[in-house]
Amino acid sequence: MARKRKEITITDEEKQNLQEISKSRTASRSSVERAKIILLVLEGKTNDEIAEQVQLCKATVNNTIKKWRVFGVDAALNDLARPGRPKVITNEAKTWIVHLACQMPQDVHDGPPLQLWSIDALTQYVKKHCEKEGHPTLLKVSKSKVWTILNDNSIKPHQVKYYLAKKDPDFKAKAEAVLLLYKRVEWILQFTRDEVAHGQQAESLVGETIVSYDEKPGIQAIMNIAPDLAPTPEHGNVARDYEYKRLGTVSLLAGIDLLNGKVIGLVRDSHRSAEFIEFLDLLDEKYDKDLVIRMILDNHSAHKSKKVLDYLSKKSGRFQFTFTPTHSSWLNLVESFFGKMARQCLNKLRVKSKEDLIKIITRWIDAINSEPVIFRWKWKLEDIMSAFN
Repeated sequence: MARKRKEITITDEEKQNLQEISKSRTASRSSVERAKIILLVLEGKTNDEIAEQVQLCKATVNNTIKKWRVFGVDAALNDLARPGRPKVITNEAKTWIVHLACQMPQDVHDGPPLQLWSIDALTQYVKKHCEKEGHPTLLKVSKSKVWTILNDNSIKPHQVKYYLAKKDPDFKAKAEAVLLLYKRVEWILQFTRDEVAHGQQAESLVGETIVSYDEKPGIQAIMNIAPDLAPTPEHGNVARDYEYKRLGTVSLLAGIDLLNGKVIGLVRDSHRSAEFIEFLDLLDEKYDKDLVIRMILDNHSAHKSKKVLDYLSKKSGRFQFTFTPTHSSWLNLVESFFGKMARQCLNKLRVKSKEDLIKIITRWIDAINSEPVIFRWKWKLEDIMSAFN
């Protein structure tokens, strides 16, 4: 005959909470099972009946009910803290390890001849110096334990993340000028939308055009030594011989007309002042003589050389340059075009000659210009102004 249970009191709030947990899809499986056990107890079910219904062993049911009787509902739903093995490494010892990791190896006393800490080198240093520093519990510390201590504090002394120091004292003024020029493009496109839809050109309507310009140097012409093999049912990928031959490099001088999205490109062996002037001549011939050509470009010496300045002096009022801040190529929209080119045109490209490479680049630009996409800078005017306050 089953022994009668001693009645356990439970509040309405606790019962409602148990019902919610028993139907939850986000609570842990063990919490859901334990909530169901307690609810079945409240329904008057025996331990055997409960074990069969929740498909758990009787011992688990008994332990859950016992914790509920002794410690309450919350304790029954969760695992009790176990005494376990006492912590051997003190917080002070862990802090010392973190302190060491936050110094360069060459800056600590008797440090190893390394540029950066490795986990192994740091562990060996800790073992060697821990007693002298008052942390004898670290004598047998393992590399994995040192790694865990550092990882818990998000310290990774063996890794390097690069940053770029702001070297341009006029960064704010230059960046503001570039961003406001992009806003000018947006206004022009908005105000001339109807006329452009009827076949007129935005630059003719406003008397200016705006070009985002830069160079992509060092585009390699690489030739296969053996021919590529097409995919087959047995081998689903293109097969390519590991060996190849370098045929030299070319530079692409390119500008995006921000009012219509078309790319003006010039491929040459280098990108000196002479090639830049040749590109300026290309723009001069392309656009009506009464238009102002505004250009966004970086601070490359070829853009400011004496040859270029002499050329501009003969074209008074024709070109207006807006320079990006030093080391701020991300402000130049043409960089997104170069990224697209690297992915779509140059990635895994093999050619038979430099002339072949130039033809491929030219054809790709022509294909882009057949369906031009206007590049837009997604920044509201109020955001531009507030960014420099």
